Amino acid sequence: MTSSVRFRAVVESARGGGHVVEVDRGDAEKIGAKHMTRVRGTLDGTDYRSNVASMGGRLVLGVHKATLQASDRDTGDTVEITMAIDDEPRDEGR
Repeated sequence: MTSSVRFRAVVESARGGGHVVEVDRGDAEKIGAKHMTRVRGTLDGTDYRSNVASMGGRLVLGVHKATLQASDRDTGDTVEITMAIDDEPRDEGR
């Protein structure tokens, strides 16, 4: 298994006002990611923490609004993603 993957994807709007990028299942398998796996990495050099999820028959990475703002990206932009499994505990109080 690889520790991280790098790929390019287009930022898409998601239901409820969020954003996602599609994750190739082969890339996800390289790091052991599947539905509801916590991941971390960079989006055009901006750090993020998120989840991979199945949506509409595809595997997608949720992209937080703050990540898009910090990277000066928006819906329709092609971005460079690095992604690895996130084993660190999350602050559940947020």
